[in-house]
Amino acid sequence: MCCVSDLFQCESLLQVVVAVVAGGAVLYFGLFHKASMPAIPFELKPPAESQPGWKSGEILDQPSIFAEGRPDLIQCFDPATGRSLGQVPATTVEQLNDKLKRARQAQKSWALTTFEQRRQVLRTLNEFVLKHQREICQVACRDSGKTLIDATLGEVLTTNAKLQWTIKNGENALKDDSRDPGFMMMYKRAKVIYQPRGVVAALVSWNYPFHNTVGPVISALFSGNAIVVKASEHVAWSMAYWEQMVKRALNVCGHDPELVQFVTGFADIGSALTMSPLVDHITFIGSPEVGKLVMKSASANLTPVTLELGGKDCAIVFADADMSQCIPVLMRGVIQNASQNCIGIERILVQEGAYDKFVAEMERRIKAVRLGAVLDDGDAGVDCGAMVLSNCFGRLESLIADAVSKGARCLVGGHPYVHPRHPCGQYFEPTLLVDVTPDMDIT
Repeated sequence: MCCVSDLFQCESLLQVVVAVVAGGAVLYFGLFHKASMPAIPFELKPPAESQPGWKSGEILDQPSIFAEGRPDLIQCFDPATGRSLGQVPATTVEQLNDKLKRARQAQKSWALTTFEQRRQVLRTLNEFVLKHQREICQVACRDSGKTLIDATLGEVLTTNAKLQWTIKNGENALKDDSRDPGFMMMYKRAKVIYQPRGVVAALVSWNYPFHNTVGPVISALFSGNAIVVKASEHVAWSMAYWEQMVKRALNVCGHDPELVQFVTGFADIGSALTMSPLVDHITFIGSPEVGKLVMKSASANLTPVTLELGGKDCAIVFADADMSQCIPVLMRGVIQNASQNCIGIERILVQEGAYDKFVAEMERRIKAVRLGAVLDDGDAGVDCGAMVLSNCFGRLESLIADAVSKGARCLVGGHPYVHPRHPCGQYFEPTLLVDVTPDMDIT
């Protein structure tokens, strides 16, 4: 009987141990283990115009974003060829307000989602970008005239890096953060709690249409916000593809695609967006001059503003530098995206002992840079693409002329370039200006 009793006691103890272990496992996984929600694949056909060799559009003699007699339309064209990509309707103020209201409504439920649900949307978008990076690069090339390598580095790689960083670190960056209240308030506790703002706006520049457009969307969505993106009218053609991509990612994950809204238009729609009381935060990427106008408009409602403005980035080369490594890096920094780069190298300061040799090598390399339309000419024969804005050519020539008049030497380039195969493309000769001093306008 004692043996039987001991047996029952052992079995009871074993059951208790199993129950405790099982309960502990459930508690651990419930509190600490975050189940990963996988990416959901989807497909989206890129526009036909993005295919290499596409030539169905007419060549515009004097390409311009303004459609003659139609202020409600934006004329789209490939800067590398001058070939028309069709016309896109400019968003009206009434349409803008409607989009803001729809985004506001969608944000109410989105603000209640978990970080893991938001990560799933970003994983889904990230998988699409990785799988379709060639198509994305071609769309960006067609709308902005850049090369495929510039699109790979500046559009896809950067966007993918931001997606992966946000997926990995976003939750930690937004978690509650305790603060020391200090001696005088030792009886209190303090912490920073991050909450969604509501509807945010992003007014983005034309130099990287995919990255500049999707980058603010990534941050807005992960932080629980809705977003309205106003893309530059100079790259309005590709916006429909980017918008469909983001909306599809939201939709397949079971969320309201109205959370993200895109608008296209001229300065009037930008002003209406920055002055709107329906906007809770504004991000602007562009020039200091326009940045000041954005801040002024936003001040009417005390809307917070984040500005990313242009600069005058400089590289410094010392005499003991390894030129075999240094010069190729500088060339990439100078010619990437036809120098239409927020952090592109615009000035190089060279130590006197290396100056002459450095200048001679840069002159040789810059003279060898080949301009062209990568989707028409092939990637192998093109080092540098076209420029999105042709109306800046006069300003560039003026700056170069001023520098030369004050003692600088223009060793290469200095003028617009008429491409033999693409005479209506928007090209400027790769230019090397040396002996520049601080009193010149170009500095």
